[in-house]
Amino acid sequence: MKVKRFSITAAVVMFFPPIVLANTGWDRLCTGFSFLSEASFDSDFRLFAFQKNDDFRDKYSCEMNMNIDLALIGIQERFFGMSRAEIRGGCGESYSGMVFHPYDISFGLIPTLEYRFKRIHVSAGLDHRCFHEIDRDPADPIVYWNKVFFTLNSPHRRLHPYIGRYIGSPSWNGFERLIWSFTWGYYLTKFFGVVKPEKLMTPSRPRYLHDFQLTARYGLVRWGWGAVTMTGVSMIGVKHSGEGIYWAQETGMEALFALRPFDSSLFVNYIFDQGRFNGKDRLLEFGVRVVK
Repeated sequence: MKVKRFSITAAVVMFFPPIVLANTGWDRLCTGFSFLSEASFDSDFRLFAFQKNDDFRDKYSCEMNMNIDLALIGIQERFFGMSRAEIRGGCGESYSGMVFHPYDISFGLIPTLEYRFKRIHVSAGLDHRCFHEIDRDPADPIVYWNKVFFTLNSPHRRLHPYIGRYIGSPSWNGFERLIWSFTWGYYLTKFFGVVKPEKLMTPSRPRYLHDFQLTARYGLVRWGWGAVTMTGVSMIGVKHSGEGIYWAQETGMEALFALRPFDSSLFVNYIFDQGRFNGKDRLLEFGVRVVK
């Protein structure tokens, strides 16, 4: 029986892929392909002060956050498929007077495509987030959303590489001191008629349409194994149907320590927050963080 030429070619591709790749130039692509090449982790515990009313005392006494970043795939050390997972647990003061009473928990899953130029990184992705109250009125809806976003940022905006580069660098110029990130996000309420609107965002709240966020960190002083930085997060957004705007401003200081086996930090922030459903307006937060 005669075997067709394309069948032979298919067999060669299946059983001798290095030969085919070498002959077609695909070896260069495969050489630059990586899987799970980057991973970073950070977790923090923070306490709140200056709760302005009973509602804030009910919600905010302490909080714990855990974040994981993974580079799932990489091509030529330029293009990356990233994934970030965020978990936050909050405690407040119960009606019986218990100070660290679990109040809510939230989850975030953020797949991202990222391209890295020398001086700037460009990324786009989807921010899926949901907020669940614990032992609360079952009539209160679970708040969730899906937000598409576009980000421009400096190369070392993630805390772990920043600590390694900033503290360990022999030079100390403005490029190494400053990290920044600018993000525009749009909250999905429909998706070409394929997904029901109530699957994309809580129907009743929050009525977010889109927002802009600028995050920055600047190194003030450093020594052999540590540094002190100033931090800031500015955000402004627009609500649906002309319902107004919402905004937030966080300003703080963070001391970074390049220790083993984990990098760590101590931080303090003061927060202004107007119009967000989970806003922490006029709270002072201070905490400790570990980074790997």
